[in-house]
Amino acid sequence: MLPRVVVHNEMSLDARLDGLDVDMGRFYALAGTWHEDCTLVGSETILAAMPDIGSVEPSDAASGGPAGQQTDEASSAGPLLAVVDSRGRLPGLARLRGQPYWRDVIALCSESTPREHVDRLEADGVECVQAGAPRVDLRRVLEYLADRHQVRVVRVDAGGSLVGVLLREGLVDEVSVAVEPRLVGGESHRWLVRAPDAEPDDVVQLSLREVERFEDGMLWLRYDVADR
Repeated sequence: MLPRVVVHNEMSLDARLDGLDVDMGRFYALAGTWHEDCTLVGSETILAAMPDIGSVEPSDAASGGPAGQQTDEASSAGPLLAVVDSRGRLPGLARLRGQPYWRDVIALCSESTPREHVDRLEADGVECVQAGAPRVDLRRVLEYLADRHQVRVVRVDAGGSLVGVLLREGLVDEVSVAVEPRLVGGESHRWLVRAPDAEPDDVVQLSLREVERFEDGMLWLRYDVADR
Protein backbone atom coordinates (compact mmCIF):
# COMPACT_ATOMS: atom_id res chain seq x y z
CA MET A 1 0.00 0.00 0.00
CA LEU A 2 1.31 3.44 -0.94
CA PRO A 3 1.76 6.09 1.76
CA ARG A 4 -0.14 9.37 1.65
CA VAL A 5 2.02 11.91 -0.19
CA VAL A 6 1.72 15.63 0.57
CA VAL A 7 3.54 18.35 -1.39
CA HIS A 8 4.14 21.39 0.82
CA ASN A 9 5.96 24.50 -0.35
CA GLU A 10 5.95 28.31 -0.26
CA MET A 11 5.80 30.38 -3.43
CA SER A 12 5.10 33.81 -4.86
CA LEU A 13 1.81 34.52 -6.59
CA ASP A 14 3.50 33.68 -9.91
CA ALA A 15 4.57 30.27 -8.52
CA ARG A 16 8.26 31.09 -8.05
CA LEU A 17 10.19 29.37 -5.25
CA ASP A 18 12.96 31.98 -5.23
CA GLY A 19 12.91 35.69 -4.45
CA LEU A 20 10.78 35.00 -1.37
CA ASP A 21 10.68 36.23 2.22
CA VAL A 22 10.01 32.94 4.00
CA ASP A 23 9.21 32.93 7.70
CA MET A 24 10.89 29.60 8.37
CA GLY A 25 9.31 29.20 11.79
CA ARG A 26 5.84 29.54 10.29
CA PHE A 27 6.69 27.39 7.27
CA TYR A 28 7.75 24.44 9.40
CA ALA A 29 4.92 24.98 11.86
CA LEU A 30 2.54 24.50 8.92
CA ALA A 31 4.60 21.54 7.71
CA GLY A 32 4.06 19.91 11.11
CA THR A 33 0.36 19.59 10.26
CA TRP A 34 0.91 16.15 8.75
CA HIS A 35 3.31 14.63 11.31
CA GLU A 36 5.05 12.87 8.44
CA ASP A 37 6.88 9.58 8.83
CA CYS A 38 9.21 10.50 5.98
CA THR A 39 10.43 13.71 4.35
CA LEU A 40 11.15 13.24 0.64
CA VAL A 41 13.68 15.56 -0.99
CA GLY A 42 15.73 15.71 -4.17
CA SER A 43 19.47 16.09 -4.52
CA GLU A 44 19.06 19.67 -5.82
CA THR A 45 17.31 20.71 -2.62
CA ILE A 46 20.02 19.16 -0.44
CA LEU A 47 22.82 20.76 -2.47
CA ALA A 48 21.15 24.17 -2.35
CA ALA A 49 20.89 24.03 1.44
CA MET A 50 24.08 22.09 2.22
CA PRO A 51 26.52 22.20 -0.73
CA ASP A 52 29.24 20.42 1.25
CA ILE A 53 27.19 17.19 1.09
CA GLY A 54 28.28 17.06 -2.54
CA SER A 55 31.85 16.47 -1.37
CA VAL A 56 33.43 13.37 0.09
CA GLU A 57 35.45 15.49 2.51
CA PRO A 58 33.74 16.13 5.88
CA SER A 59 32.73 19.67 6.80
CA ASP A 60 31.95 21.15 10.19
CA ALA A 61 29.13 23.16 8.63
CA ALA A 62 27.46 20.09 7.16
CA SER A 63 28.13 17.55 9.85
CA GLY A 64 26.03 17.18 12.96
CA GLY A 65 28.01 14.15 14.13
CA PRO A 66 30.48 11.54 12.91
CA ALA A 67 29.80 10.05 9.50
CA GLY A 68 27.53 7.03 9.72
CA GLN A 69 26.70 7.69 13.39
CA GLN A 70 23.42 9.08 14.73
CA THR A 71 22.92 11.18 17.81
CA ASP A 72 20.58 9.78 20.47
CA GLU A 73 18.06 12.52 19.69
CA ALA A 74 18.10 11.80 15.96
CA SER A 75 17.69 8.07 16.42
CA SER A 76 14.67 8.29 18.68
CA ALA A 77 12.45 10.91 17.04
CA GLY A 78 11.61 12.65 13.81
CA PRO A 79 10.84 11.38 10.32
CA LEU A 80 13.09 9.53 7.95
CA LEU A 81 14.86 11.66 5.37
CA ALA A 82 14.65 10.00 1.94
CA VAL A 83 16.83 11.62 -0.73
CA VAL A 84 16.33 11.00 -4.45
CA ASP A 85 19.81 10.93 -6.01
CA SER A 86 19.96 8.81 -9.16
CA ARG A 87 23.18 10.50 -10.39
CA GLY A 88 25.13 9.96 -7.18
CA ARG A 89 25.67 13.66 -6.48
CA LEU A 90 25.71 13.39 -2.68
CA PRO A 91 28.69 11.32 -1.55
CA GLY A 92 28.64 13.02 1.88
CA LEU A 93 25.06 12.02 2.64
CA ALA A 94 26.13 10.06 5.72
CA ARG A 95 26.86 13.30 7.53
CA LEU A 96 23.15 14.07 7.67
CA ARG A 97 22.65 11.05 9.93
CA GLY A 98 24.01 13.12 12.80
CA GLN A 99 21.42 15.86 12.39
CA PRO A 100 18.64 16.02 15.02
CA TYR A 101 15.85 16.66 12.49
CA TRP A 102 15.56 13.09 11.16
CA ARG A 103 15.78 9.68 12.73
CA ASP A 104 17.77 8.32 9.78
CA VAL A 105 18.69 8.98 6.16
CA ILE A 106 17.93 6.77 3.15
CA ALA A 107 19.39 7.25 -0.33
CA LEU A 108 16.99 6.54 -3.19
CA CYS A 109 19.07 5.65 -6.22
CA SER A 110 18.46 4.05 -9.59
CA GLU A 111 19.95 0.94 -11.10
CA SER A 112 22.09 3.33 -13.21
CA THR A 113 23.64 5.09 -10.21
CA PRO A 114 27.44 4.62 -10.26
CA ARG A 115 28.40 1.51 -8.30
CA GLU A 116 31.19 3.29 -6.47
CA HIS A 117 28.70 5.80 -5.11
CA VAL A 118 26.41 3.08 -3.79
CA ASP A 119 29.39 1.26 -2.24
CA ARG A 120 30.53 4.45 -0.51
CA LEU A 121 27.11 5.07 1.02
CA GLU A 122 26.81 1.50 2.23
CA ALA A 123 30.31 1.66 3.74
CA ASP A 124 29.21 4.80 5.61
CA GLY A 125 26.16 3.04 6.98
CA VAL A 126 23.58 4.74 4.74
CA GLU A 127 20.75 2.54 3.52
CA CYS A 128 20.63 2.73 -0.27
CA VAL A 129 17.58 1.60 -2.25
CA GLN A 130 17.97 1.11 -6.00
CA ALA A 131 14.85 1.04 -8.16
CA GLY A 132 14.30 1.90 -11.80
CA ALA A 133 16.61 3.11 -14.57
CA PRO A 134 17.82 5.58 -15.59
CA ARG A 135 15.67 7.52 -13.09
CA VAL A 136 14.45 6.42 -9.70
CA ASP A 137 11.14 4.54 -9.85
CA LEU A 138 9.28 6.64 -7.29
CA ARG A 139 6.30 4.32 -7.01
CA ARG A 140 8.55 1.39 -6.13
CA VAL A 141 10.53 3.34 -3.53
CA LEU A 142 7.33 4.64 -1.91
CA GLU A 143 6.07 1.06 -1.69
CA TYR A 144 9.40 0.05 -0.17
CA LEU A 145 9.25 2.82 2.43
CA ALA A 146 5.73 1.76 3.39
CA ASP A 147 6.57 -1.96 3.61
CA ARG A 148 10.05 -1.80 5.10
CA HIS A 149 9.80 1.29 7.32
CA GLN A 150 6.05 1.50 7.97
CA VAL A 151 5.87 4.95 6.38
CA ARG A 152 2.25 6.10 6.16
CA VAL A 153 2.68 9.82 5.42
CA VAL A 154 5.34 11.42 3.20
CA ARG A 155 5.85 15.17 3.01
CA VAL A 156 7.64 16.33 -0.12
CA ASP A 157 10.09 19.18 0.54
CA ALA A 158 11.51 19.58 -2.95
CA GLY A 159 11.75 21.68 -6.06
CA GLY A 160 9.51 21.61 -9.09
CA SER A 161 11.18 18.79 -11.03
CA LEU A 162 10.60 16.11 -8.40
CA VAL A 163 7.09 17.43 -7.72
CA GLY A 164 6.35 17.32 -11.44
CA VAL A 165 7.34 13.65 -11.70
CA LEU A 166 5.32 12.70 -8.62
CA LEU A 167 2.24 14.44 -10.01
CA ARG A 168 2.61 12.90 -13.45
CA GLU A 169 2.89 9.43 -11.95
CA GLY A 170 -0.26 9.94 -9.89
CA LEU A 171 1.54 9.64 -6.55
CA VAL A 172 0.45 12.90 -4.87
CA ASP A 173 -2.61 12.99 -2.59
CA GLU A 174 -2.49 16.60 -1.37
CA VAL A 175 -0.89 19.88 -2.46
CA SER A 176 -0.26 22.56 0.17
CA VAL A 177 1.07 25.98 -0.81
CA ALA A 178 1.77 29.08 1.23
CA VAL A 179 1.34 31.94 -1.24
CA GLU A 180 3.28 35.11 -0.48
CA PRO A 181 1.76 38.45 -1.61
CA ARG A 182 4.48 39.19 -4.15
CA LEU A 183 5.26 38.76 -7.84
CA VAL A 184 8.86 37.82 -8.61
CA GLY A 185 8.85 37.75 -12.42
CA GLY A 186 11.92 37.02 -14.52
CA GLU A 187 13.18 33.67 -15.75
CA SER A 188 13.89 30.80 -13.40
CA HIS A 189 13.94 27.02 -13.20
CA ARG A 190 12.62 27.24 -9.63
CA TRP A 191 8.87 26.86 -9.97
CA LEU A 192 6.37 25.01 -7.81
CA VAL A 193 5.99 22.43 -10.60
CA ARG A 194 8.36 21.86 -13.52
CA ALA A 195 7.16 19.59 -16.30
CA PRO A 196 8.45 21.05 -19.59
CA ASP A 197 7.29 18.05 -21.64
CA ALA A 198 3.78 17.93 -20.12
CA GLU A 199 0.88 17.23 -22.45
CA PRO A 200 -2.74 18.47 -22.14
CA ASP A 201 -3.71 15.08 -20.70
CA ASP A 202 -1.20 15.58 -17.89
CA VAL A 203 -3.18 18.42 -16.28
CA VAL A 204 -3.85 17.56 -12.61
CA GLN A 205 -7.26 18.52 -11.24
CA LEU A 206 -7.38 19.74 -7.64
CA SER A 207 -10.18 20.09 -5.11
CA LEU A 208 -9.91 22.93 -2.59
CA ARG A 209 -9.86 21.66 0.96
CA GLU A 210 -8.99 24.69 3.09
CA VAL A 211 -7.89 28.35 2.95
CA GLU A 212 -6.25 30.32 5.75
CA ARG A 213 -5.23 33.98 5.60
CA PHE A 214 -2.44 35.48 7.71
CA GLU A 215 -2.03 39.07 8.87
CA ASP A 216 0.85 39.74 6.47
CA GLY A 217 -1.33 38.81 3.49
CA MET A 218 0.00 35.30 3.00
CA LEU A 219 -2.56 32.66 2.03
CA TRP A 220 -2.26 29.00 2.96
CA LEU A 221 -4.06 26.84 0.40
CA ARG A 222 -4.63 23.12 0.75
CA TYR A 223 -5.91 21.00 -2.13
CA ASP A 224 -6.73 17.34 -2.55
CA VAL A 225 -5.73 15.78 -5.84
CA ALA A 226 -9.14 15.20 -7.39
CA ASP A 227 -8.45 11.92 -9.18
CA ARG A 228 -6.77 10.15 -6.24
